[in-house]
Amino acid sequence: MASLSRYLYDNDGIVRCAINDLARYSFPLTPQAVSDDAYWNMEAEALFQDWSTYADVGQRYGFEELQRLASVAIDRDGDIGIMFVRASGFRLQLVESHRIGDFLETDSGYVDGVKTNKYGRATSYLVSDESIYGEFFPKTTKAKKIPSSALMLLFDPERADQQRGLPAIKHAMNHVRDIKDILQYEKEGVKNLSTIAAVLESETGEADPDAWNVKDIEENATRLTVNEIQSGSIPVLKKGEKLTPFSYNRPSSAFQGFLEFLIREFAVGMGLPYEFLWHPAGITGPAQRFIMGKAQRRFNERQRLFHKFVKRVWAMVIADAIDSGKLSPTKNWYKCRIQAPAQLTIDAGREMMQEREDVSAGLMTLREHFGKRGLDWQSECQQRSKEIKYMFEKADDLAKELGVDRNIIVSLLSQGDTMLPLDKEEENDENIEDTRESD
Repeated sequence: MASLSRYLYDNDGIVRCAINDLARYSFPLTPQAVSDDAYWNMEAEALFQDWSTYADVGQRYGFEELQRLASVAIDRDGDIGIMFVRASGFRLQLVESHRIGDFLETDSGYVDGVKTNKYGRATSYLVSDESIYGEFFPKTTKAKKIPSSALMLLFDPERADQQRGLPAIKHAMNHVRDIKDILQYEKEGVKNLSTIAAVLESETGEADPDAWNVKDIEENATRLTVNEIQSGSIPVLKKGEKLTPFSYNRPSSAFQGFLEFLIREFAVGMGLPYEFLWHPAGITGPAQRFIMGKAQRRFNERQRLFHKFVKRVWAMVIADAIDSGKLSPTKNWYKCRIQAPAQLTIDAGREMMQEREDVSAGLMTLREHFGKRGLDWQSECQQRSKEIKYMFEKADDLAKELGVDRNIIVSLLSQGDTMLPLDKEEENDENIEDTRESD
């Protein structure tokens, strides 16, 4: 199933779009420190951000890119293993689904490469040696037993006893293959019909030499025939028939509706609305909000699946930084909050206005306000404080240089005005002049 799913992902645009969209709108997930020390939180988050740039063991991918690759692998292959290794520091290594399996015949305790205890908790995994490198496993064998403390298997479970994942498109693999076969046959039919420009009907069933100027063509000169120099091939029919243009109606309107039904069943099985995935034209505003809300729920489900993984990575990165002396220990250093990307919406302006009123009234926290846009409230407040400090410092310099009141400069810098405010007397004089001109 994983092999077939990979083939369809590589060769079918619908499958590729659905899997990529689920990863595109669900990630990246960013951990945010939640200790009581705000300055320690910012320092820890900055350190994690630096580590995220080269999170992969091969230093090819960042932490955000690894999340996207893992999400694609879950839907395409069924599951993905993520191993925690030591190679130039703490790093992550993706172990694809086909590298986890029953590779050791001498050990019967593994089922599909997973060994569990009596409670069903995974204790170790069998991973083929071709994918293992780093400082944890120096020996070379056919497969290695990786403890669950060093490898996390991510998949979207559908049953309580499930230990391995299945491709997300398993419900529609036959549909997708049928769509490709039907389209291929229909394309061939259209191409064959398109080669016929017209039908030449004659009494003899042959082309008239005088009408088509074929008697003057030397056979050894160019060897061109009528069929080769015309815009399309012209079959010659029997005597008594006539020349008529050739037309066809493939593909038909019913054919399009049939394909849409198959695509719709594929989409709903993936948990994504058909209109979001394929054809959003013609739907009203309320329907669009419903579609985007339903899609957002699916993205939230995928994000929750990664929460445990992100929190575990945060704890390991921060622990490594504390051990190396880059960070000082503090209470609840291992805890974090997951910041998701901005949610989908078609009413950004209206929602932002309502949120500003809620924040002003104290009905919404800054964390929730900035979180809906994929931003960290502490980082935004820190940035705002830097901007305010800079504006006051710049206002003092300009006030001394220009001899203008400091408050006026602050107002200009903060409000974006381009004209200095008039004095009351000057403003009254201008109003009097405007009144006289209107009279």
